[in-house]
Amino acid sequence: MKMKKRKGNVVDILPSIVLILAAILLVGTFINLYGILTVNEEVKQLSRKYMLTMETMGYLDPASRTKLEQELSALNVTDIDLSGSTLTDAGYGNTINLNISCRLPLEHLNMAGSDMLAYFFEDSSIPVSSRRMSTAKN
Repeated sequence: MKMKKRKGNVVDILPSIVLILAAILLVGTFINLYGILTVNEEVKQLSRKYMLTMETMGYLDPASRTKLEQELSALNVTDIDLSGSTLTDAGYGNTINLNISCRLPLEHLNMAGSDMLAYFFEDSSIPVSSRRMSTAKN
């Protein structure tokens, strides 16, 4: 008895295609989130590094401030703001602060609107901040 070849149907493979597309979408989202989390962690590591320097000096000196801003710029962050940081000698035993605020530029899919074909990528940014407090040991 000869077996007949069964004709294929798109409906048979449709669930597989949908699952593959969903998996690709999830992987893309996780890669994007990993990049954001990595930059956030690097900003926190920089704040820790410069806080240790500030503890020995008693403040964030202009040379260290410039170097910190350069290192933050190398991470592709914008709108770097160090306001609230201790920029003058606090004296031994006094509180010193390092406040870093910046923005990480992103490109995301804009899905606002009712036309499904009118989606487009738009630029935005998310805030990244780190606040450290310690005691001057100079």
